[in-house]
Parts: sequence; structure tokens; C-alpha cells
Amino acid sequence: MNIFTSYKNLSRYVEKLPPTDKLSDILLTHICEVEGVEKKGDDTIFELKITPDRGHLLSYVGLAREVAVFSDAKLKTFSPKVSTSEIKSKLNVEIHEPKACLRYVGRVVEGVDGKESPAWLKEALEAVGQRSINAIVDVTNFVMLELGQPMHAFDADMLSRGSNGEIKIIVRNADKGEKIETFDGKDIALPEGVAVITDTSRALAIAGVKGGAHAGVGKKVNTIVLESAIFNSALVRKASAYVNIRTDSSRRFEHNRAPEIAPIAMERATELLLEIFPYAKAGEVVDMYPRPANSYRVSMSPNDIARTLGISYSEKDLERDLIRLGFEYEKIKNPAEKIALRAKELIGTPYFYGASVRFDAPNKFDCSGFATYLYLEAGIKIPRISVDQYVFGEEVSLDALQTGDLIFSVNEGSEIYHESIEWMKGTKVHEQGIDHVGVYIGDGMIAHASRYNKSVGEAGGVFIEKLADSPRFKNNTGARRIPTINEERFSVVAPAERFDIRIPADIAEEIARLIGYNKIPVATLPDDGFKPAHNDAYGATIKVRNALASLGFSEIFTYAFRKEGKVGLMNPIAEGVNFLRDNLADGMKEALVFNARNAPLLGVDEILMFEIGTVFFAPEKESIHISVGANVTKNMKQSAKIEMERKILLQAHKAVEDALGTPVSWGEEGSVWECTLPVRKIECGKYDLLISSSASAPYKRISVYPFVLRDIAMWAPTNVTKDEINKIIRAEGAELLVRDRLFDVFTKDSKTSYAFNLVFQSQERTLSDAEVNEVMSRITMKLLDKGLEVR
Repeated sequence: MNIFTSYKNLSRYVEKLPPTDKLSDILLTHICEVEGVEKKGDDTIFELKITPDRGHLLSYVGLAREVAVFSDAKLKTFSPKVSTSEIKSKLNVEIHEPKACLRYVGRVVEGVDGKESPAWLKEALEAVGQRSINAIVDVTNFVMLELGQPMHAFDADMLSRGSNGEIKIIVRNADKGEKIETFDGKDIALPEGVAVITDTSRALAIAGVKGGAHAGVGKKVNTIVLESAIFNSALVRKASAYVNIRTDSSRRFEHNRAPEIAPIAMERATELLLEIFPYAKAGEVVDMYPRPANSYRVSMSPNDIARTLGISYSEKDLERDLIRLGFEYEKIKNPAEKIALRAKELIGTPYFYGASVRFDAPNKFDCSGFATYLYLEAGIKIPRISVDQYVFGEEVSLDALQTGDLIFSVNEGSEIYHESIEWMKGTKVHEQGIDHVGVYIGDGMIAHASRYNKSVGEAGGVFIEKLADSPRFKNNTGARRIPTINEERFSVVAPAERFDIRIPADIAEEIARLIGYNKIPVATLPDDGFKPAHNDAYGATIKVRNALASLGFSEIFTYAFRKEGKVGLMNPIAEGVNFLRDNLADGMKEALVFNARNAPLLGVDEILMFEIGTVFFAPEKESIHISVGANVTKNMKQSAKIEMERKILLQAHKAVEDALGTPVSWGEEGSVWECTLPVRKIECGKYDLLISSSASAPYKRISVYPFVLRDIAMWAPTNVTKDEINKIIRAEGAELLVRDRLFDVFTKDSKTSYAFNLVFQSQERTLSDAEVNEVMSRITMKLLDKGLEVR
């Protein structure tokens, strides 16, 4: 996503902001791509490209925080403070879809109107291409630019009210056939399931995307409902695509917004409104936050940074850099001791099967969640599920236990795991299986969470008892030690807005940005004597590519993740694509339809495409397929069109068979054909290799230096062939001539004209015109000696 940033606006948040040229260098070197810099009056506008993982940069405050870090400047902080008043209108908020709306902060403000914004506000918006509408709307837009939090305002007098005069705002999914009217008077049909903001009678806005015309803020407004909400990024993206509307708000929600910013944005917007409307009154905030999350913690050590970056890195270095980055952290000298101490503090915490470490801890636990939480508190991240913890740890005997070791058992009446689920999925464990885990805290005592620990409550809970006397560990199935249990650790709290900080490598990347990528020494890989094996499959696919490309087919790459298939994904990258593809034909059909839309505009009469890719029939069964597709788009009878497409595909069929030197069986679906490459089983991991095998072309390094183009044309007697001319050109061009192509031939008056494109390039340097001219002179002289007339 590209955004425009005003130098003047950014200077509000950084003391002694660097000059524009230095700021541009800082941005480009450490923060993001600078797509453009434009002088605009007494201001400078930067166009910045923000990648999807860096959503915290979509605000002045976010950018200012980064600029301050890398320029050693001081960040200006502000804490909005608002005095609330007794007002007539009361607000009630209901979230019916907590998955769609993570948090909703609302407030009623009375005594406002639709007047123009003050000059400073207009200027701040117009500097980055935002149109001023009125003071209320402009404040919501300014807060979005300032804090990255989209906001909205409704005219409270246009909202339906209850019998007690209460305003009710509801977040729910759209009903079947529901519509919303836009400001330009159009009705948009809302797909069922899209989240909407409503009062008790109608939809007011598409959540996170766009407000409707009803209850929009106009000139005659007096009382407003301010909204600062956090909507699910994936659902906003989907809704935006459904209704074909993308806004600054939807783009920011797509990059993820932190729930913690919603109340801050509400206070800031209210503060600005009260400055612009001195006699306005702000009501109490209504804050609906169905499921607050714990701060995300990243567990790491200085050794993690040193290993990732390949540099010497100490504990002092890590503390210095974390402070500079503004990351909170806790240094844990003895993780095992911390685990034992924290376990004792949690005695009596209720048991709840499936309790989330992120959302429910430390208020309730199940057995593996309790172990995971204790380790997180000690600066160590372990898998969430007990059987995965078993596979993750290192085996230790029961008579050599030390504080922090995990002990596993199996009990009747519970779900028993016999293989790992997420960590090294499918790894077999103890023959009896695993269904329970506890943490050894020394002196023969074990801490665990169990529904059977009734002494701490009816639901069970966290309990400490002697390991030898515990009925839940009567059937021990082994003990495991976490390798880093004796290593000093850091538990780093990822700032709420930093969704890109989740693992130690993310913090290593932040530190690399601080150091400067150019200052990290280059390390060469050791030569371990590895000799690559010849890959017949790869060589054969090259032959197929060349054969089909020579017929005018274009290669495409379609999505390997599909809505349906035979192999499901445990962690799909997006909703609605939960399977690996089991054919290429489906993707080819979609690509043919998509490209056919533009064919008339481009003057294309036929679309010819092919794809070579892997398809999946079972977790351990993959196969390489070829798919070819043809779509004749020119106007003709359907029967003639089908026949023409068939001839094209038969031609492709023959070309593939000729390239492979073996018959190929095709599956035909109209204008799309697909086949499996002929294979024989060879012991080479889980992949099948092709029958057809020939020596591959030797590797030739691609030059990093620019190439130079020249053309040469000549008249040749009829007894001189193009091959003879070509031989002269190549001999004189030597190693600097990397490619030649005959592009024009015609005969006139017993002479033939030949024209060649010549490409010159060096592996060692950038060629000068003088060097290329010298080679061209040699070629010309040799051609003249041969009796040719160079034109």
C-alpha cells in the first residue's frame, strides 16, 4: 500500500526532524521504500510503499516512532485527555459477531455542527490529497492519518432510538437481501455474512469499509455518535472485494489494527472536536471488548540474535537495542526457578479444557496450556499441545529430574494422543499414548492443571502435589527437558501495533535494521563437498516449456491452494483455500475466462496458455502435471471455434510427445487438456523422476552487467548463405557477443538482404560504446572481405 506523508505533519511528532534529504535516506535505508519526493509550497510530500507486514507505518505516529529510532531524535508524546459531561443521549453497543468486531468504542458528543474545519486541519489533510468535508468528518480522517485508526461519525438524530431515548448500535452480519444506500444514492446489495453496523432498524455502514448515506454527518448535525472500532482484517478484505469498494479505512484494517489503539483514537478525536467546538459536551465512553488478549511475548536470548545474524552479540547489546527500539522486556536469569515460583502463585486457578494461553491465561488453564504459560513467563516458547511438547523436549529419566522438566502420563476417560499434531506432525510417541502433562518444580513435587483436582474447586484447577502420590501420574509415559531451560532468557513484549514481531528472527531483523544491513559481515558457506544430482524431471519440463512456447503458448502459474481437494491444510494461509490442488485444469479454466475479458481490447484472437506444476493426491503422493488451454476469442460459429481449439490442442499434444520422446495420455475437458508426465519410480526422496533423461546443458552464469544492442544488415550474393554470415559474426563477436538473431530476410535483383540483432554483454564489466564499436568494425571488415555489402 502506498501512502503520502507530509514533512510538516510528521514534524509534529518528532523533535528536530532531520532535513528532507536525510529523512529520505533514513526512510529508504531503514524503514520502507520511498517511491517519490515532491516539493509542495513550503512542504515536502513523500510517497511511501508500505508492505503488508508493516501496518504500524500507516500513521504519522508510527512513522515518527521509527524515524526517531533511526535518527536518534526524540519522539514527541501526547496523551489526549477529555472531560466528560452529563448528556441527554445514552448509548448502548451490542456486538453480535465478536469474530468480525474485536472491539467497539463509542461515544456521544453533543453541541457540534457541520461547519468548515480550521485552516490547520484543512491544510494537514489537503497536503496528502484528502478533501476537506466538514470539521467532524475531517477530525475522523485526521485521527486516521495520525494514529492509523479508522473512525466514523453518525448523525445521532438520524438513528432510531428505544422508548427510553437510548441509541443502540449493533454489529452483526448482513441479512439475506439487505441493502445499504451510499452517499451518491446507489443501493448496494450486501452479501449474507458481511459485517455491518446498524441501529435497530437498518444498516448504517459496511464494517471497516464504507459508511452509508443514512445517518451521514451533514451541515445540520447537532449530536453525533463517534465510532472507533477494530474489525477482523480478513473479513474486511473479503467484504471490500464483495462490494468492490476499497477505502483508506479498509486498507488500514486489512493491515491489522491493534485493539489497544481504539480508545486512544477515541480520546484524541474527542479532544480535537472539543477544541473546535468549545461548547460541545462529550458523554462517557462505551467500550465493548469481548475477548481481550494478553500482550504477545517473544522468548529469546542473545545467542538467538548472534546465530541469526552471524555476529558477536552480548546481553548488554540486546538490552541496549531493545531499549532503543522501545520494546519492553524482562530478563530471566533462571528460567527453571521462575517456572517453579509462578506455578505456586497460580495454585487454585480454575481448569477449563481448551483454554487459550493468549486470551484466557492466567485466569483459567488446561494441562498443556498451563505448562505453555509457565514457560512463556520464563522466557521460553514451547508447543501448545501436550503430545507436541513430548516430541519437542529431550528425553530425561525420572530419576534425573530437575526443576522445569515436563512429565507426561496417560489416564482412562480422556482423549489419548499417539502421535504429534503440530510440531513434527505425525511423530509417534509412547505406545500407551499421552493425555496429560505436568511441570516438575523440585523436591519431588509436580504442578499441573486438571479437572480432577477438586480440592481447588468444583471445576478442578491448578494443584501442586507429590509426584509419587499423584493419581494423574500413576501411568507415567516419560519425561522431557526443554533444551534452553538453563539458559538466561529475555521475554520481550511485542508492542501492540507490531504484528510483525512474533518470533526471535523478527527481533533479529529489527536489530539488523538498527545495525544497518550493510554493516553485517558477509559469511561464506563452507564447502561440504556436496555434488548435485541430475534432476531428470527438471530437464524434461524445460523441453516441454520450449516446445509449447514455440507454438505461441504462454506459461502461467496458478494458485496451488484451492477450495476443494484431496489433501487438506492444517494451517491454511487464507479462508476458503483449505486444500492443495489435485489438478491443474481448474486453475487453467479460470485463467482462460479471466484473460478472455481483455482479449478484444488487445486485439487478441486466441489465448493459448500452459502450466507445469505439482498436484497432490495424498500427503505423501505428488505428481507433476501439464495443463494446456486454448480459447479462440474471435467471432465465429461455436462449432468452428471448438474445432479450431481442438486442432490447437492436438498440435500441443504432439509437441509435448515429441519433446519427451514418449506417448502421453491426456484428459480432455473441452478447451482444457491435462496429463501426468510419464514416470518411473526412482529412489529419490518422495518425488518421481521422468523416464526421458538426457544430459542437461552446462551451467552458464548470468551476467549482472548491462547489455548493449546493435543491428547489422548486409546484401549478400546468392551463393553466400545465412549460416556463413552467422559464422563470421559469431567468430568476430567472440565472448562479448552473447546472442544473435536473424530478424529480416528478402531477395531483390539476385541479391539477398540479411538483418541481424546482436546482443553484447560482459561477465566482468560494463561495456563502453568504444568497445562495442570496435567489435562491430571487425565484423563489418570480415563481411566486406567476404564480398558482402554492409548497409
